[in-house]
Amino acid sequence: MSLNKEVHIDDGVRRKPLWVRLVTISAVWMVLALVLAGYLLSVVFRDTLEQNFDDRLNGLLENLVGISVDDTSTVLNFTRNMADQRFEQPYSGWYWQISPEGFNPLRSRSLWDVNLDVDFSETLDGTRFREATGPEDQVLRVIERDVTLPDSDVVYRFAVAIDTIEIENQAIRFDRILVFGLSALGLGLLAASILQVFLGLKPLAHIKETLSEVRSGEKEYLPSDFPREIQPLADELNALIDHNNEIVERSRTQVGNLAHALKTPIAVLRNEARMNEDNAMAGTVSKQTENMHKHVEHYLKRARVAANIKTISSHSQIMPSINNIARALGKIHDDKSIEIIPMTDEDGLLFKGEVNDFEDMVGNLMENAAKWATEKVQISCEKIDNQLKIKICDDGPGIKEEEREAVFGRGKRLDEQKPGTGLGLSIVKDLSDLYGGQVELSDHDDTYAKTGLCVTLILPSV
Repeated sequence: MSLNKEVHIDDGVRRKPLWVRLVTISAVWMVLALVLAGYLLSVVFRDTLEQNFDDRLNGLLENLVGISVDDTSTVLNFTRNMADQRFEQPYSGWYWQISPEGFNPLRSRSLWDVNLDVDFSETLDGTRFREATGPEDQVLRVIERDVTLPDSDVVYRFAVAIDTIEIENQAIRFDRILVFGLSALGLGLLAASILQVFLGLKPLAHIKETLSEVRSGEKEYLPSDFPREIQPLADELNALIDHNNEIVERSRTQVGNLAHALKTPIAVLRNEARMNEDNAMAGTVSKQTENMHKHVEHYLKRARVAANIKTISSHSQIMPSINNIARALGKIHDDKSIEIIPMTDEDGLLFKGEVNDFEDMVGNLMENAAKWATEKVQISCEKIDNQLKIKICDDGPGIKEEEREAVFGRGKRLDEQKPGTGLGLSIVKDLSDLYGGQVELSDHDDTYAKTGLCVTLILPSV
């Protein structure tokens, strides 16, 4: 088990962030609650308006009866006018009418030349409310009551009507205020919800940052100051780190023991081959034991890198190493030019790992380029985001595209005439993979008329 394994999820099936889901759920419930609350408030307000409207109509009807009926008289006797002057204004929306059955009605001045509809086919036992159409197509709320005067058989139907536009205007105004108020409340609640979610998820972000520091070697374990709900997760991660370290250490020990166990027999075989140089088998044994020795050293190095990668905090400047390798190769291949081009400030070119591992990778690539180059080797170095891009190009014969993948195989050599073991590019690829980097082969650009080979080594940077 290793904490260094990365899981890649296709963008098409990537889950939404947790905060988006939490805020979305909260927003949906808030919208539903506010819409329902707004609807109920609007219904209750309109019902209250209508109740108050009917109470006012009833009061006006009582007033109309009071000013027109005298218990001692057998005829209507108006002692005074209605208190509200709107009953005197034509088509004001405030009307009253007294309709004796079988006679012309008495009406307020506001009705002018219009009568309210009266249906005597139905006897009223009490007060009745109904809707009617008034002057200029006004929608009226009408209250009616039948009254009989003393010693008279004539039924008088008293009616007071008011235009319902008053209710509608007040309801619309209330609904408008309600929409603005609930919208502002909803936005405030949504902002509070987002703030609450981000503050609530902050410890998880802290865990992510701390895990990154653990991977980079800045810390060994997650701290123990997380909230009570998060701390068990941190404790489990710390236990997982301990378990991972135990497995890695056990693997290192086993690989080291195996390598050391092989080194002694290999050393014996090498000595025997040197002591028996005249024997026909000595050359073959010497060559094969040398290859075995290099394989053992290679896997010892891989075990060391695998044990330390992403758990150490070492940073290495790459330009001194490249310059040293270039000077050494320049002496070996004095007939070839080795040009180094740092495309970024040299101090900013830092490799996130061990300098020895970097020198193994770049040294193998530069040595191969110098070996195959005709006249010139060009090395360019630059930093892009958090990655180093080291490009090593030569003007040699290059490698056919269909053969490029094969050269990364252990012991694979395309030209047996050139010296070497065929492990160089294999070591480079193994080490770069362990560091999360990659190696790419391509044709050279137009500088050398598309001849030669370019090897691009991409590694993590600080």
